[in-house]
Amino acid sequence: MPATEVPDIPRACERLRQAFGELLDGNTAGGASLALWHQGKQLLSLHGGEASAGRPWQAETPCLIWSASKGISSAVTLHALQEKQIPLTTRVADLWHEFAAAGKERITLEELLSHRAGLAAIDKKGLVITDHASVAEDLASQSPNWDFDGSHGYGARTFGFLLDEIVRRVFGETLADRWERVFRNPLGLHLWFGLPEALVETAATVIPPKSLPEPGPFSKAFSDSSSLTRRALSEPGGTLTPSVMNTPAMRGASLPSLGAIATADSLARFYSMLASDGGGLFQPDTLALMRTTLAKGPDRVLIDRTSFSVGFMTNDFGVYGPSRSAFGHPGAGGSLAFADPERGLGFAFIPSSMNPGALPGPRTQKLVSALYGTTVTQ
Repeated sequence: MPATEVPDIPRACERLRQAFGELLDGNTAGGASLALWHQGKQLLSLHGGEASAGRPWQAETPCLIWSASKGISSAVTLHALQEKQIPLTTRVADLWHEFAAAGKERITLEELLSHRAGLAAIDKKGLVITDHASVAEDLASQSPNWDFDGSHGYGARTFGFLLDEIVRRVFGETLADRWERVFRNPLGLHLWFGLPEALVETAATVIPPKSLPEPGPFSKAFSDSSSLTRRALSEPGGTLTPSVMNTPAMRGASLPSLGAIATADSLARFYSMLASDGGGLFQPDTLALMRTTLAKGPDRVLIDRTSFSVGFMTNDFGVYGPSRSAFGHPGAGGSLAFADPERGLGFAFIPSSMNPGALPGPRTQKLVSALYGTTVTQ
């Protein structure tokens, strides 16, 4: 389907309005925002509920997006590599010489970006999550978590440090600074890796899940402190509860894996750019890489089937509805942002009240189903 052919947008928007309203009616606390863009034009911008107790959620209210940050971090990294004309077949160690230690000398950028480098968990415990230099140094010196066999394991926390270090090695600037200079400021986006002090109190308060994830392989693995799953989702930084992430210090910190704070409108707008021509910032080959699956199947960390391109979760298992070429990234608790190149759409949903689990749950699935007019599959 050509990008210009968008089936029955008025009905899709009406379905989303209804589904979003039902979602807010079912909430007892918190709020949310949702946006839909098409080829640079806003189709829908919804918000409701409370940003914090007694404070209504406004259109400009930003909120933590957890791991949906990874899609933006990947775009920044790909743009840096594109500008320097560095192919993804390049060995990471050619850019970051210390990375060659402990048998990692042959790992390529493509393998690292698709979670196949075996660095889902950091071995050293007790590192501070805001200490980029120490975390990067230890990731460079450690052995992979598994022997390279083409399988993949989601780097819940390590991924952002790896990308940030690559950007630093290529351009001599942090990933956050590059985002600010190349994307956020020129495009006027309300999305930050490190919320400015003047805006810290405007962010929505994140609310923890009211229930535990349903029993299953993931829950069992996470309950084992020695498992790869638990290690990948716990270090560096230890347990990052919503109360920790709501502090001014963490809102102001640059955490490319899980700390971006954004409005749904800016997030959807950015993905609509990736769904069409890249806004003059991304070449066609780079955009094609974003939607091309490189890792697919059982995920060693999430204990579920996942698929990834160069940093984006792709749609081999229907996370983003029926579009085969859709790509984006979910965040813990239910946030979701993606591009649908077949229809030229950018979608974003950001709730403050979290659902249990690391992948999109029924609440998010209902919104995606409303967009496309499909039936929710559990």
